Amino acid sequence: MRILIVGAGIAGLAARRALVRRGFSVKVIERNPSAGIGGAGLFLPGNGVRALCDLGLQDGLFQLSHPVNAQRFYDERGRLLTAVDTNAYWQGVAPCRAIRRSDLWQLLNDGMDPGDIEFRQIVDLVSSPDGCHVAFADGGMDAFDLVIGADGVNSLVRGLAFSQPVSPEYVGNVCWRFIVPNTCSVDEWSVMLGADRSLLAKPISKTELYIYADISVDRAAARDYSHETALLPLFGDMAGPLRPALELSSEALVHFGELVRLQLGSWYHDRVVLVGDAAHASPPSMAQGACLAIEDALVLAEELAAAPSIAPALARYQDRQKVRADWVHQQCAARDKMRRLPPALRNLLLGFAGGAIYRRSYKPLKKPL
Repeated sequence: MRILIVGAGIAGLAARRALVRRGFSVKVIERNPSAGIGGAGLFLPGNGVRALCDLGLQDGLFQLSHPVNAQRFYDERGRLLTAVDTNAYWQGVAPCRAIRRSDLWQLLNDGMDPGDIEFRQIVDLVSSPDGCHVAFADGGMDAFDLVIGADGVNSLVRGLAFSQPVSPEYVGNVCWRFIVPNTCSVDEWSVMLGADRSLLAKPISKTELYIYADISVDRAAARDYSHETALLPLFGDMAGPLRPALELSSEALVHFGELVRLQLGSWYHDRVVLVGDAAHASPPSMAQGACLAIEDALVLAEELAAAPSIAPALARYQDRQKVRADWVHQQCAARDKMRRLPPALRNLLLGFAGGAIYRRSYKPLKKPL
C-alpha cells in the first residue's frame, strides 16, 4: 500500500511514525521548508502523553518536556479559585507535561528516514474508491492507495477532496503565544481569568516560561490586533506576578492568531482521510489539538493494519476518534460559555465546583483508545 501524508506538522509526523511502526510505506510532503522551526509551547494532558508513549517516545519526551503537577485557576485579582492535582487525576493514564512545539516536532522525527519528507506542494487531487491521483506544483504526478490530509485547519486536501468542504468558524477570541525566560518564579500551570480576557503561564523547562494570552473581540475588531500588539496595556491590570513576562514579550517571537473551530460530518471520502486540525480543529481551552492529532495517528494506523481493506479501516477510525473530538468540542464550548458569565458568577462557580468541572470534562479522554 502506498500512502501519501500531506503536511509535516505534529499530525503528519505522528501519522508517519504510527504507520511506519506498522510496516507501511509512507511518503510525506510539506510546502514549508521551515516546518518544525520556531513555534511556541504545548501543554500535553495525560491522554496526549500516553499517546506519545504508545508511539515509543516516552524516554525522549520526558527528557525534553517539563512536568505539570498542578493546574491553578485565579481571578483577575490573583485570588486562587481552584487548583487541580494533575498527578492524582491522571494517575493510571500518564502524567501531564509541557514542551516546546519545536522539540515535539523533532522528537516525532527521531529515528525516521529524513528522505520520507519531500518539500513540495499539492495542487490537485482526484480520488475514487480505487485510489488517488495527485498533481504537484512542480509539475509532477503520482498515484497512491491512500492520501492523508494532515495539513491543518485550512487544509488544502480537505478543499480538494470533499465536495462540500466546511470552513473554520471564528469563535470570538484572538490570542498571542510566546516563550520568555522564567523571571516570574511561576512553578506550575497558572491562568488568570478576566472579564473578557485570560492570561496563562506554564514552565516548559527549568528556565523558560510559555505565555498564552487571549481576548474576546468581534470578528470586525479582530483585524485591529496582530503579533505586534503591545500586550502590557491589554493585560497589565491583571498580570500580577506575570507582569515581567509581558514586559519581555516585546523581545520575544510572538505568534498571533484567531481562535476557530471546525466540525465535519465525515473525516474521509473515497481514499482520502483527514487527521488532526484538518478534521476537527478546536479552541485550545482543553489543550487537545496535539493530543487528538497523535491519537488520530495511532488509531488510523491500527485500523489500517487490522482491516481487510481501506474503506472499513477509515470507517472504524472515524467511529473511534470522532466521538472523542466531538466531546472536546462540546467541552470547549461549555468552557467558553462559562468564561463569558459575569465575573462574580463565574468565580463563584469555579471556586465551588471547579475541580468537579475539570474532572468531568476530561473523564472520557482518560479511557483507552
